Amino acid sequence: MHTSDNVSAVERVIELTTALVAFPTHEREADAQAFLASILEAAGFDCRLQEVAPGRPNLIARRGSSGPFLCSHIDVHPPHAHPDPWTARVDGDVLIGRGVLDAKGQVAAIVAACEAERDADACVLITCDEEFAGLGSLHADVPDGPWFDDGGIVCEPTGFRVCTAQMGNVDVHLEADAPPHHAYSIEAGGSPVHAILAAIESLDSCAFLKSRHPLLPQPRLNIGRIRGGEHAWRAPAHAELHATMGVVPGTSIEDAIADVTKRVGEMTGRWASRGVTIAGGVTDSSEPVEMPDDLPIAKRLGADPSGMPSWTDAAYLYLKHDLPCVVFGAGELTTAHSDFETVDVADLVQLSETLRGVLRSYG
Repeated sequence: MHTSDNVSAVERVIELTTALVAFPTHEREADAQAFLASILEAAGFDCRLQEVAPGRPNLIARRGSSGPFLCSHIDVHPPHAHPDPWTARVDGDVLIGRGVLDAKGQVAAIVAACEAERDADACVLITCDEEFAGLGSLHADVPDGPWFDDGGIVCEPTGFRVCTAQMGNVDVHLEADAPPHHAYSIEAGGSPVHAILAAIESLDSCAFLKSRHPLLPQPRLNIGRIRGGEHAWRAPAHAELHATMGVVPGTSIEDAIADVTKRVGEMTGRWASRGVTIAGGVTDSSEPVEMPDDLPIAKRLGADPSGMPSWTDAAYLYLKHDLPCVVFGAGELTTAHSDFETVDVADLVQLSETLRGVLRSYG
């Protein structure tokens, strides 16, 4: 591995991102975090691995006593059908591979910036488990420092928008069951598939989905998975739904959960009379957050405030650790979690250069 002294910014960002993508971190992050620690230690950081679950450590790195707080995550969404997910490659002006955008490319930009500004103080937190339960930021041992007043930067794909508001969510899992029978049986009762479709219609009319926030898109119901039935000539025995619903700041997460729970209860009673059993409900939720509008770190980035439509570690850092953070980074969310994840190399280099400017601004 080269140092940033003898390679260009473009080469270094590609080199770091490629090395990080090679670690399959959708379930365990220990090897990738140890690799990152060795790179940051060579750049003058004191590093510590904080294990929050077996094989799942956070990396906490500090150089000096001041400077910015920079955060991103090393875990990635599962590969699904992504071709060669753990082999990053350059195609023209873009990098391809699982995590090049979300968020190993962001991590690479942070590291490259810290290497290039070796005299600058900084605190770097690279979390584990951001994609599933957020255990890394929930349990992070955040060092004391000026970032609690100045604010921090959580690097995620925002198209270089400085996001001070973040959408929350309510996740729902429902299963519907009924005795199977011939498709045209005279004694036909209710269908689990129809019950799930009716539940979708009911959930889509939840009052909190009609709420608005000036920095965020309208919240919506996203059906992540729906399946049911076994054969066209058999009334289905089972159907299920996995969905998530957005919640904007200003909406009580408790009220949103109560709305969903009430509707599921109504659907359960209605379909029970037709011989269909509905089970399940809210499986997870996260509170929407909005940072103070006068954060010094936002002013250092020099852009108008915007909103992040997805959950990030900024939520737990603020709600659990009282550390306000803006969300800011290279690329758009579009190809994150897809089967062909990409990011423009120029965007990662621009992010690294922007973070170098932030580091220098504390000198």
